[in-house]
Order: sequence, then C-alpha cells, then structure tokens
Amino acid sequence: MTQKWNLQDIRPAEPRKRRMPPKEVREMQTNENGVVSRPAEREHIPSIIIEDGRKKDSNRLIISIILFVVIVGGAVGLSAILGKTELTVYPEYREPNINAEFTAYPDKRTGSLSYEIMTLEATSESQVKASGKVEVKELATGMIEIIKTTPGAERLIKNTRFRTPAGLVYRIKESVVVPGAVKDGEGASVPGTIQAEVFADEVGEQYNVSAGTTFDVPGFKEGGFTDLYNAISARNTVPFSNGFDGPQFQIDESELNTARQQLQVDLRNNLLARIDTEKPADFIAFKDAVAITYNQLTPVQNGQDLVTIREQAILQIPLFQAIEFGSFLAQESVTTYEGNPVRVDDPSVLTFRYTSATTSSSVIANEPSLTFNLSGKPLLIWEYDIEKLKKDLAGLPKTAINNAILAYPGIDGAKVHITPFWQRTFAEKPEDILVVEELKQIQKPTE
Repeated sequence: MTQKWNLQDIRPAEPRKRRMPPKEVREMQTNENGVVSRPAEREHIPSIIIEDGRKKDSNRLIISIILFVVIVGGAVGLSAILGKTELTVYPEYREPNINAEFTAYPDKRTGSLSYEIMTLEATSESQVKASGKVEVKELATGMIEIIKTTPGAERLIKNTRFRTPAGLVYRIKESVVVPGAVKDGEGASVPGTIQAEVFADEVGEQYNVSAGTTFDVPGFKEGGFTDLYNAISARNTVPFSNGFDGPQFQIDESELNTARQQLQVDLRNNLLARIDTEKPADFIAFKDAVAITYNQLTPVQNGQDLVTIREQAILQIPLFQAIEFGSFLAQESVTTYEGNPVRVDDPSVLTFRYTSATTSSSVIANEPSLTFNLSGKPLLIWEYDIEKLKKDLAGLPKTAINNAILAYPGIDGAKVHITPFWQRTFAEKPEDILVVEELKQIQKPTE
C-alpha cells in the first residue's frame, strides 16, 4: 500500500534558517516584567570622512608654491630696500720728514712747483682830532696787471704810459718785462701777465679810478706798433687811491700813527679770515705766505675838528694746486715715487717761511719766483679715480675687486662688504656703491 505524506511531515534536509524580525522588532527589548520597549539611544559614533589624497597633495603643492613666491619676493624686496654695497679702499700713503728750501714759479715748468696769486683788498677808517689844515697835492697810485696775448716777452721801460678809456694817463714806476702767451696742456693759448705799480700823470681825486678799469698803451699806437698795441693791455684789480688836490686836515703825528697801526691790525685780521672762504676749493694756501701792503687814503672832514682817516690794505698770497703740490712733495721726498697723483691730507702740519724776510711786505705778484722753506711731516695719500672704480665694479661679482684694483696704482688693497649676505654681486648702479677710505695700520718705511 502506497504511503501518503503530508506536507508538514516533509522536513528539509538542513535546519531552516530563522528569519530575522523587522528592524523595529529586533530593537525592541523586554524587561523583567515582560514589558516590551525600545532600547535607549546608543551613544553617537563619530563618522569617518574619506578624503581624496590626490586632491589634498595638489592643494599643499599650490600653497607651497605661493609661500615660496612670497618668501623669495619678500627677500628680493628687502634686499632692494636694505641692501648695501660698501667698498673699503686702502690707498698708498707715506709720511716723509720734510725740511728743505724750494722755489716755485708763477708759470708751469716741468718738474717744478707753480703757483697762482690771489689778491684781496679791504679798507677801514677811524676818527681822529684835527689840529688844522694844509694844502695837499698828491698823485693817485695803484697796481695794474699787464697782459700780453701773443708769444714773446716785451720789455716796457720806466714811465711807460697807460691810458684809461676816459683819457686818464698813468705811468709805471719801474721797467718790467711782460711775458708772452704760452700753450697750456690742452693746446689753448694762455696770456702772459705781470703786475706793475703806476702813478697818475697829474694830481687830483679824479685819478682814483675804481677796480676793473682797463688800460691801453698809447705809445704803441703813436709809434705805429699796431701789433703790440693790440697785444698788450692792462687792468686794475683794486681801486687807485691817494689822488688829491686841495686843503687837507693836519693831524698830530703820534695820534695819526697810533690810529693807522690799529687800522692795519684790523685790516690784516679781516683779510686773513677771508683766505679760506675765498680761495678755490682745490688749492692750498699757507697764511704765513701772505704779503700785505698798506695805502693811506685821503682823510675826510667830520665836523669842525674831527677827521676820518682811511686805510687800504692789499693782501697777496700764492696758491698751490692741491694735487700738484702733493705730487711735488712726493717727487722730492719719496724715493719710490713713480709720478702718480698725490694729495696732502692736512697741509697745516707744514710750516711755511720765506727765505727773504722782505718778501712778506713786497708785491709778490711782480716776483719772477718765490723761494721758501717747508718743514714738517705731512701725510701724503695717493689719489685714484673713485667714480671710475665704481663704474668698473657695478654689477660684477664680488670677487671682481681683486682684478679691478690692479688697474689703480694708488690703491694698496680693498675689501667688500655686501648685504644681505646672499647678495654676491656689486650694486648695479655705481652711485649705490659706498666707498670708504682707510689707511692700513702697518708700518710704512720712512723715505
């Protein structure tokens, strides 16, 4: 008999998996009293963010590039603002002992020292008591500079006439030889000059002409010497004085001398104080080299019994071009000197004294030469072209200084300090290079 089976009697070969209840049911809990409830909320679990690593690396790269540009740009900007190129130069120098007699000339001569004359003039006055009047007739006097514009010297005899444009005639007191024109180093013609004392042909105040008056030599024109008439002329750098014709107050001799001496002292001090301010900057002047002459000017009545006396002082002093003077001293005192330009650091350490005592009261502009003694221990410093050196170094590597200074015989050594520290070249602009001069603290041989 065939057996029949009910479906419920059929069992699976394996145990049936239990079906999971819905989420809400699974989460329900039953307490000890059989009450079903939802479980308490679980603590919050932080979420985990998953980032794209490649994007993060790209952002970091961009930020790094920006920071690099900012830092480098800032460094460059800071370098431009705070950067400094300082070049310390150690020039050649010597300190020779000098005590010798020298002769200088008003014209340039090879191997010799030359000078130029600077003339200063001043007047002063003082009141003194008059004792009466006397008739006075005086000739005006003064100094002229005679000029010759053509080559060859020309002698002018004593009493040679000079004439102003207004027709006033003056005569030279002594014979003079006017030097001819010469060529300077650049080939230009330089007129020959000499100074001479003159006096008026007639008495009178009208002959007291002002400074800057021009003169010709009428005798040349009258004699038909046209070339000489055109080549030789003259002018005065200070006014003429002393011309007078009429009554003049009489003053006690002792009182007059005392007053004039005081005027001369004041005038001398005034003129000496003007030397440094009125001489050219590139010239040297020794105050002991001055020569001063005094002229009594016509007194003027001031009231019934007072007279104003006036005194004129004319100072002349030789000026020496600074580099020429320093180079001459080096030539005379340094055996190893090779002809390079040299300057005297402080000329005041030298003592100047004329060989002849009368020179200081003479008209030195008329002298063919000046002889004097110099003594002292000057500091002689070799010169070099600072501006050219800066141009040679601008924009070059720092090490270029080693070869550059070889082209400058006046430089014994140099060092460079450049900031900021990473800058390795000189400033691009020469004017941005600061040059500081120092003397090496080493024992130099005394020549």
